[in-house]
Amino acid sequence: MGFYRTYKRRYHFSLNFYSLFLLVTFIPDIAGLPPSWIKYGFWAIKSGAAFWLISRYKKQVYDFNWAEKLFLFVAFVYFVNIFIDVFWQTYPIGIGNPIDLLGFFLSILIAFSFRYDSAFFSNSSYFFFLWTLSLGLVAAFFMAKEAPLPLLGRYDANSTVNTINYGQMGCALSIVALYGFVNKLFRYSKIIYPLMFLLGLVSIMKAGSRSPVVVLLVVVIFYFLARSGFVKGLMLMGLATIVLWFSLGFLVELSDAVGSGIVERLISAVETGETSGRDKIYANALDHFKDSPIFGEYYLIPSGIAKGFYPHNFFLEAFMTTGLIGGIPFVLMVMLALIKSFKILRDRHSSGWIVLLFLQVLVYGMFSSSLYSSQGFWALCFFILSMGSLHNPKKQFINTHRSVSRFKKPQKIHSGV
Repeated sequence: MGFYRTYKRRYHFSLNFYSLFLLVTFIPDIAGLPPSWIKYGFWAIKSGAAFWLISRYKKQVYDFNWAEKLFLFVAFVYFVNIFIDVFWQTYPIGIGNPIDLLGFFLSILIAFSFRYDSAFFSNSSYFFFLWTLSLGLVAAFFMAKEAPLPLLGRYDANSTVNTINYGQMGCALSIVALYGFVNKLFRYSKIIYPLMFLLGLVSIMKAGSRSPVVVLLVVVIFYFLARSGFVKGLMLMGLATIVLWFSLGFLVELSDAVGSGIVERLISAVETGETSGRDKIYANALDHFKDSPIFGEYYLIPSGIAKGFYPHNFFLEAFMTTGLIGGIPFVLMVMLALIKSFKILRDRHSSGWIVLLFLQVLVYGMFSSSLYSSQGFWALCFFILSMGSLHNPKKQFINTHRSVSRFKKPQKIHSGV
């Protein structure tokens, strides 16, 4: 029982999000092993850990709130559509892989293992995630591999973590470091947190992907507005903009020093509107949705631009895959999660750093990633939706550790947030 509690409070979050995965993915490069061994081996470990946590409540009758029921409906509709596409429906180009269905099932399994519990956002969980992710990104700085042509000025963290995911890992570190600087001070933290934030920025630069820059800006703006209110939030954003303006020269020089092409790519996006073909992918996915607007068509684009790939946008993917039957509930689910996220950050609840990572995954899903493979989106969305209604905001403090989960045994239930 002691190890069970320790595992939940310290390791489970890091096992499933970024940090430990980044560390172990250096093993194939060092030992000369196939990267797939690590990827699927890590899947097995995560599945086993999730089953273990869920099995602790196997005698418990789940009493879902209506937000959780909405989540389960969306997940069920999406699962059925992928199942039909993979096993019962022949793709025009012969695509569709049972591994995708297995990956989505794992996402929902992990989501259940994260049903709201204060253990997952404890200080131990936060600092273990922060330090292990920092260690992985330091290793990536020295061991990163230059991405193949035509991706000039971009680096993969290793043979398993590509340039896009590498950038998002750097973005995650900057986000949680900023949160810690505001909420979790300790000795020398005013030096350590800025260094970690800078390490995250350097990782984004080295990856050379533009989406982490946009994600970081959107998440920080959302955080300032939720935490400080509209007026104070605008003032803080204005101050941050001034600091960024005077830091541009240093950041450009730093980008050049690490051999990054991100500055040129950002300038190109601003001056020419270059989108790496995302606009054409979106248009093609929308056309396929129109072909079957009620029940959806395929979970991968069956023809045209980006044939065989996902739409690079969560909302488009939901509508293309499940039609209006699943698309509308998906939008409602995301809107509800955003509203609850805003309230959690506004009331300065201790789970705020996990909420910020959910926002990162969501915004990232507007440019890249896919619903069937985004374990982070499903798990963190369910985590937020499983939280009880927030009340008495004046009683919400940074160090509050309270849980409303009926998922726990009756004697362990705390008062709701």
